[in-house]
Amino acid sequence: MGGTKTPGGILVRRVQFAYPDDLAAHWNPARPEWSQVVNAGSLLMPYLEPYLIDAIRAATKRIDDPALLEEAKAYMGQEAHHWKQHRRFNDLLVARGYTAIRDYEQLLADDYARFQRERPLEFHLAYAAGFETMALAMGHMLIRMRGFFFRDADPSVSSLVLWHFVEELEHKHAAFDVYQHVVGRWGLRVRGLLFAMWHTLSRSRRAYVMLLRHDGLWRTWRTRLRVKLLVLRIFGYVTPWILEAMLPWHQPRRFRDPAWARDWIRTYDTAGDALVRLDTHRIDRTPSEMLA
Repeated sequence: MGGTKTPGGILVRRVQFAYPDDLAAHWNPARPEWSQVVNAGSLLMPYLEPYLIDAIRAATKRIDDPALLEEAKAYMGQEAHHWKQHRRFNDLLVARGYTAIRDYEQLLADDYARFQRERPLEFHLAYAAGFETMALAMGHMLIRMRGFFFRDADPSVSSLVLWHFVEELEHKHAAFDVYQHVVGRWGLRVRGLLFAMWHTLSRSRRAYVMLLRHDGLWRTWRTRLRVKLLVLRIFGYVTPWILEAMLPWHQPRRFRDPAWARDWIRTYDTAGDALVRLDTHRIDRTPSEMLA
């Protein structure tokens, strides 16, 4: 376990996830469409998160607040470990025969290389703050609806996703605070949020369609209906958060973390790596109750 939390509460946890040899891409057998939507999001992480890290690292040269600098460095540490864990999982998908993933990964690499080449630091920071706004909303949704999304699913993948979003909640204000300190323009922050949403969601859709086509499922009307209902569920929850984030006085630190996330953090301090395999048959319970 180890490590020291920042005053803002960020701790870089070097959690390692182990996956069963027979792990299926449909790690939630009851919800194959959801499995591939999550897999599509995972494919994004080894390209998105290094881009966010690069933006915050470049901004540290303009940060003259020692406390904020400490939060920024811890944020980069968490994000670096996130994408490395997702890379390991993504390689398993390729090994399961989803070879088209490699061409998709090149598309993502080209996207972020183009942003770096053509856009200023202010844009990168607005994108980072915008993405973290989405992650804040998604984290609350996944924890609140964890029974729907993760009940009886593979424990290792479910634990990977929930760990990731617990830490997204933990550093929910870091990228925003860096943006406000270095740039601070409300209009650009809103444009960054909208662009980050459009880019990540459109790329993720491309990926889950690719994966479902490989499965032979995308051509069926049932699959498309289930995906539409899933997307409606997600947007129905997330949209009010996004609208609130567009307000000039938006402040992510005012949102209290869910009790489940707070319990996960407390449990990590004593149970540590036991959290890499949560009991998804009892996913409605708190992490400490699942491990008891």
